[in-house]
Amino acid sequence: MKHTLKLALAGLFLACSSLASAAMYHVNVDTRTLDGQGGFVAFGLNGLSDSPLLSALVSQYRGSSLESIDIDNTFNVSGHLSSVLKLENRELNQFTQGVIFGKQLQFDVEFAGEQSLIGSGTRFALALYDRSFAALLSNDPTGAAVLAEFTSGQAVDFKTITDAQGNIMATITPVPEPETYALVGLGLLGLVMRRRMMGADLYGKTV
Repeated sequence: MKHTLKLALAGLFLACSSLASAAMYHVNVDTRTLDGQGGFVAFGLNGLSDSPLLSALVSQYRGSSLESIDIDNTFNVSGHLSSVLKLENRELNQFTQGVIFGKQLQFDVEFAGEQSLIGSGTRFALALYDRSFAALLSNDPTGAAVLAEFTSGQAVDFKTITDAQGNIMATITPVPEPETYALVGLGLLGLVMRRRMMGADLYGKTV
C-alpha cells in the first residue's frame, strides 16, 4: 500500500511538472474591431544560424474565413491552416494567407525540439495585416499580434502584446498532453489512498 502511494504521489509531481512545461498552447486573439474586414495573417518561426532545430505545428485554426494563400509571401513551410501548418526554424520562413476577420482568431500551436536546447534564439510570431500589408491592432514594434521567444533551458516566453489602447491582444493557455491527464489521475488516486490511510490510523485500524 505504501509503495503504491509513493508511486501515485510521484505521478502527481510529474503531472504538475508536465503542466508547467507544456509544449502545446491554445491561442485566442481578440479581433472584434476587425470583424468583417479583409486582410492577411502571417505566421513565422525563425531563429539564428546556430539555433537548435525547432518546429511549430499550427492546428485547429478558426475564427476567420480563409481566402487564398499569398504565394509571394509564403516560403519554406508545409501544410495549410485548414488542416495543419508546419514551420521549422531551419531556414527563413513565412506563411501568409488572406482572411476575412471575425470577432476572434483561434488556433493551437505545438512546439517540438530538443528539450534542453529548445530553439534557443528562435521566435514564433503571428502578424495581422490589412490589404496593403500595414500591421493591424498591434502596438509592438515588430507588428506581431502573438510573439513567443525561446531560450535554452527555459520555458516558452510569450510576450504580452497590446493594441493602441493598451488592451492585451491575445490570451495564451497551455494545453496538457494526453499522458498528463493519466498522471493527474494517478496522483489523485494517491491522495485518496493517503486520506483513507490517515482515517484508518485515526480509528486505530490497520491497513
